[in-house]
Amino acid sequence: MKTILKTLGLCMAIFAWAMVAKAQDTAATTGAQQGDLDFASKATASNNFELQAANIALSKSQNQNIKQYAQMIVDDHTAAGNELSTLVKNKNWQLNTADDQNYKDMIDKLNNADAATFDSVYTDMMVKSHQDAINLFKDANTGTATTDADLRKFAGDKVPRFEKHLDQIKTIKPTSSTMPNGGTSNSSIPGTPTPGKTKIPKPTLK
Repeated sequence: MKTILKTLGLCMAIFAWAMVAKAQDTAATTGAQQGDLDFASKATASNNFELQAANIALSKSQNQNIKQYAQMIVDDHTAAGNELSTLVKNKNWQLNTADDQNYKDMIDKLNNADAATFDSVYTDMMVKSHQDAINLFKDANTGTATTDADLRKFAGDKVPRFEKHLDQIKTIKPTSSTMPNGGTSNSSIPGTPTPGKTKIPKPTLK
């Protein structure tokens, strides 16, 4: 019995060593560090979310400012996604696609939002997602976890554009007086009578 246990233990040790060696060989072949793969995976998932959300906004929003913003997001993030995809492919990296699942609930929320609330839901998400993306890309550019020079440069190059996206979405966030088509409610139009303040002329004595 002891001999069997020893043999089984030895086989397990050999198997574990083989798995470690295989992982080391893969890393050596691709030249990827775990920090590089983590950032590339998260950046890809974030970029895919931005594209999905923007396409939903183009379809559902009635606000022309938001539609123009969404089209800019499609153009810029398509270019960024293509650049990152080419970089990853050239380095023969295998990315973790599980990060895409982190955005599923937000996409569902956008798809289920009605016309009255969609613009607010979308702009709130864009503020948060761009804040997160800026922090992610800045860390990749200046931090220690990401070591690949091409990936660090890619991250640094994208930060100014993402900061512009964040600034722009903050200026077009709808307010309570903003109508879906980008107009305003009657209460904000100069010259419109305000309820409760209309003067009633007094009768004249004859």
